[in-house]
Amino acid sequence: MSSESTAASWDSSSTGTDTLLFTAPDEVFDAVQDTLGRKWHLRIVYQLLDKGPMGFSALKSEVVGVSSKMLSESLTRLEEDALVDREIVSDQPVRVEYSLTERGRALEPVVSAVIDWGSEYGPERESE
Repeated sequence: MSSESTAASWDSSSTGTDTLLFTAPDEVFDAVQDTLGRKWHLRIVYQLLDKGPMGFSALKSEVVGVSSKMLSESLTRLEEDALVDREIVSDQPVRVEYSLTERGRALEPVVSAVIDWGSEYGPERESE
């Protein structure tokens, strides 16, 4: 890509109108990496996409290898990023359920693309 196209790219060929494909990709890449580039975040989003709302213990069981501390920190961060919603479903004992927000559910095609790419081109494929 030329330096001119990294600032923004316009496409008017398919619709006849100018459509901004992306703006300042470095900023976009940084924002996405900051949110989804953390070790457990994509795994948590995947589980919530796949299984729907889950309690903390259920998530911990599904996200193999995550410690309770890291899961808690990751969920807090995903909440702050408005990808995950935390709902108290019972007071005695306190039971919390996590679900994806609309913004979090919008990551489904991204997660699918990452899985597809990894399945086709991941490290296992390099040796073939």
